[in-house]
Amino acid sequence: MACKTQNYKLVDTEASLKESLSELRSCESNAFLAVDCEGVNLSRKGELTIITVATEEKAYIFDVTVLKQAVFDEGLREILEDKSREKLMFDCREDADSLWHQFQVKLTGVLDVQLLEIMYRRESSASGAQSTGNRRFQRRRSQREHEVENIYGFRRCIELYIEDENVLKTKDEVKELLKWNDKLWKRRPLPGTLLRYCAVDTLEMFKLYEKLKSAKDKELPRLRIASERYANMLRSKAERRFDGFEKNAYLPLDIIPEKGTLDFPHATTQCTKCQRLFPDEEFSKIQLRNGEQKCRVCKEIKRYADLKAERQSLYDAGGVSDWQYDENYY
Repeated sequence: MACKTQNYKLVDTEASLKESLSELRSCESNAFLAVDCEGVNLSRKGELTIITVATEEKAYIFDVTVLKQAVFDEGLREILEDKSREKLMFDCREDADSLWHQFQVKLTGVLDVQLLEIMYRRESSASGAQSTGNRRFQRRRSQREHEVENIYGFRRCIELYIEDENVLKTKDEVKELLKWNDKLWKRRPLPGTLLRYCAVDTLEMFKLYEKLKSAKDKELPRLRIASERYANMLRSKAERRFDGFEKNAYLPLDIIPEKGTLDFPHATTQCTKCQRLFPDEEFSKIQLRNGEQKCRVCKEIKRYADLKAERQSLYDAGGVSDWQYDENYY
């Protein structure tokens, strides 16, 4: 079922802030929290307006637009920066970037459920993993394009694993509203639809985490390492490009450690597109010789961008029909 009104609390006054933080502090220290941020163009250059922090029973919706820095100074910073208070999140990259560059809050202790879903998918396709393993010994890393993986959004994961039509309806309602007003998260007072959306995005995370438990039970240390790298991926950049090589629907390489290890290959060579460091084997010898190295994810992004441009050119010239050009890639 979707979250009921008694399952969330809007925190937009000094009194409700102190009361809510007291309730969160009183939770058992080993109990998970779920965290999600909302805003306008959520990133270091955007505006973070809402932070929702939830227990399994209740979501606390902190209005950053109204309470501003006090949200963090009164105690939320302590919770978000406490590595021992593990926090379920779903794609924490922009949240971490926003929190650090706007409020100097360094998010830690994350268990990213988007990464857990990737690990679950890998675990569930044992035969595919076996064949991938065989090829790994036969081909240079730069040639293993099959290892480039799509990441799923939260709505798709709810659809696949939770199958709750009420939750999907809430997600779709807000998605439709955002089409007409991209500054919706700055609107005050916050509409009930947005409050329900905030509650759904955090409370449902506990259900999704539990649903994917076959992966988490065995691989929690790997998930912790991967989530830490995910949180730091955008936050650590001195400058961001905000282009397709930075924001896309692929899992970045070398985020989840290989099975059986918590380490990553030694990385010294930078991809010219995403600007991340990789081992030399990530690039072809020709790329390295010409100084035009692109990691496998960036190669796939470039390939698809070129394909779209070619089809657009043909479409503009009248050589491709609407249905041929309209491709639901993701």
